[in-house]
Amino acid sequence: MTEIVATARLRARNQLTLPDPIVQAAGLDEGATFVVEVDSNDPDVLRLRRVRTSYAGALKGLYEPTSEYLEGERSGWKPG
Repeated sequence: MTEIVATARLRARNQLTLPDPIVQAAGLDEGATFVVEVDSNDPDVLRLRRVRTSYAGALKGLYEPTSEYLEGERSGWKPG
């Protein structure tokens, strides 16, 4: 694997601009979402991980709709 090293700059309103070679190598699209981790022992080290959109909706249909679940739970409540 070829390692790509580039410089990114923090801009106004805390916007981080990623250089084109990084964006292309990672296959990123506009609107990509990331998790950023800061190492409290070494605050100069940041880890940037992409949130994979393939996970979105992966469990859809696995659970019943929330409203049906709540209705079932509430029907078992006894006044008191």
